[in-house]
Amino acid sequence: MRFATVCSGVEACSVAWEPLGWEPVFYSEIEDFPSAVLGHHWPEVPNHGDMTNFEEWGYGTGSVDVFCGGTPCQSFSVAGLRKGLSDERGNLALTYCRMVDQLRPKWFIWENVAGVLSSNGGRDFGSILGAMAELGYVFGWRVLDAQHFGVPKDAVDSSLSDVLQEISEISDKYCLSQRASQGILDRSVRRSKTLPPKLEEALRSICKPSDSMATDLKQAQ
Repeated sequence: MRFATVCSGVEACSVAWEPLGWEPVFYSEIEDFPSAVLGHHWPEVPNHGDMTNFEEWGYGTGSVDVFCGGTPCQSFSVAGLRKGLSDERGNLALTYCRMVDQLRPKWFIWENVAGVLSSNGGRDFGSILGAMAELGYVFGWRVLDAQHFGVPKDAVDSSLSDVLQEISEISDKYCLSQRASQGILDRSVRRSKTLPPKLEEALRSICKPSDSMATDLKQAQ
């Protein structure tokens, strides 16, 4: 069984499917760190980078049996601005459908956040389903909760808090800003949600001005 992925990240699909004897044909990842991970573990598998250039890659019908992709979720997530398909990141879902049309795999798997179901009043999800239907595939969808598959309910939040507390030397692009951290705290209050203690403590530590910042603010006043 041959498979390919886009928005590949550090490749959960390969970790799961290679023990079954499945063969990765290509990846598509643009971020430096996950690309380095892919190059280290699967140096023989091409990483084509930007998925919008797929027509130049030379793959067609029969190249893969399974095609998997989790296109960016930011524009669909309830934690974001919810611009949906009008956001270039959200529109990559339709690029994924175009890739399905070119590859014509036996099966395809598209993954995203639950917020895609309600984005733009459900019309964005309807557009994505419509594009898939036009390709002639029979498909279904389901929201899966990680806690029902042996993963603790707060595992993601706990892992995030560990990262916030323990990693100090890391690029700013991978860190939460004060504004984003405060936004998470504010939303938890509005929605009457209780954050895991370690996560709340880490977020509050980001929102709290440093001593030097406090001094600068005081002098400015």
